[in-house]
Amino acid sequence: MQNRSVEKLSSVWAWHRHGLGRVVLVAFGGPGLVTLLALLEDRVPTTIAAMLYVLVVALVSATEGAAAGIAASLLSFLALNFFFTTPLHTFTVGKAEDLIALFVFLVVSVVTGLLLSALVTQKSRAETREAQNRLLNQFTSRLLSGQPLDTVLRDFAKGLVGLFGLARCEISTVMSGPVRSIGEQNDQAGESFESELTSKLGSIGMMTLTLPASRGRFDHDEIAVMEGFAGQLAFALESVRLSAEVKRAQLDAETSRLRATLFSGVTHDLRTPLSAITASVTSLLDGAGFNDQDRFEHLETIRQEAEHLNRVLSNLLDLARLRVGALTPAKAPGAMEELIEAVIARLQPLLRGRDLSLNVRDDLPDVPMDLVQVDQVLTNLIENAAKFSPPTSAIEISALGSPAKVRVTVADQGPGIPEAERERVFEPFERGDGDAAGTGLGLAIAKAVIVAHGGRMWAQNRPAGGAAVTFELPVDGRSVASEDSGSQSPRR
Repeated sequence: MQNRSVEKLSSVWAWHRHGLGRVVLVAFGGPGLVTLLALLEDRVPTTIAAMLYVLVVALVSATEGAAAGIAASLLSFLALNFFFTTPLHTFTVGKAEDLIALFVFLVVSVVTGLLLSALVTQKSRAETREAQNRLLNQFTSRLLSGQPLDTVLRDFAKGLVGLFGLARCEISTVMSGPVRSIGEQNDQAGESFESELTSKLGSIGMMTLTLPASRGRFDHDEIAVMEGFAGQLAFALESVRLSAEVKRAQLDAETSRLRATLFSGVTHDLRTPLSAITASVTSLLDGAGFNDQDRFEHLETIRQEAEHLNRVLSNLLDLARLRVGALTPAKAPGAMEELIEAVIARLQPLLRGRDLSLNVRDDLPDVPMDLVQVDQVLTNLIENAAKFSPPTSAIEISALGSPAKVRVTVADQGPGIPEAERERVFEPFERGDGDAAGTGLGLAIAKAVIVAHGGRMWAQNRPAGGAAVTFELPVDGRSVASEDSGSQSPRR
């Protein structure tokens, strides 16, 4: 598109390169050529000669401008009188009607030339404005699209070189290094025009345009257009700079918010087990009146809370790997039912006092999975169910399979999930309300692991109350097809 614009404008700015010699040659040569052709033919009617002269005047006016057209009209008038009006070869006019015809010819040819020249000039100016607007629009759109500033400025400078027929164009800003575009002219550089790029906050750069030596000097129209380009360029660069500052401020604010949220969640999840461990260790150190059963219970408390701390730290490490794209599973075929039983056995202290309903089909196929990562998924889901349901309520775990996939569901009897929150609860740091709130990382990491395995995870409210979190893993190694789950949505 830019090349077509430059080709169009090569004719618009051509008059800058036309010397006086060419204008004179065309103005004299056109009528002279018609006269020569007419003299080669015997008895050429005066009317035909006049029409040919008007055609030449129109062509000269269209290509060389109004001045050349007027000169061609006068020369055509004299040639028509001298060679085609009786008495021939003299400027004397024998008949009054011939004199009137000659003056009518002169008026018609001059008016035709002037009108055609004005039309061509208006068309050229319209094409010039169109190309200028297109260049500015392309520059602005590319800036806003986030492309590298140096590349955008270099292409813009190249567009200016083609637009104005420059020897070179150089643009430098406080946001980039100097960029330069050099034209195709082989002669030396001529006059230069410098325009400072200024905004409300001061100077933000400089634009330097240099003509080839054959062009001479810039005219007032060109300088006005270039100053307009400089103003538009400065405005666009200032907008980009302000937009970048707003984005940085938003990023800093979001980073501060995430840090505060993470600090709050980690503080909560670390303080509780550390307090329990400290209390148990202090009691053991006192050692007064403890029997073996009491010591065992304190040591068991220390073990459970240490495992809780380990899971919190594992979640934080998984989040870090997730952010850098390093959460890659090392898959190997494994039995889902065995993994579920191992996780339940390890979490028995957490599930103490609850009714646990386990419904696992016997014909589950082996699943390609990273056992450590999927173990973490099941652990997070069961802990989440226990955290957001009454202490003595039941938790249900079910698993069923098909030749293509295995589906696992962990359901509780808690308050369920408000519909307005179902789209965001799998995001990091999205936490539940109340004393049970933690870091808000468990389900975010669980879903990331399942997605990395080519599966999917969602949540929904149960008809009888409570929430159920479900995930599917492919058996054949291919990604599970994304389906519209309707009311199925993530759970916190």
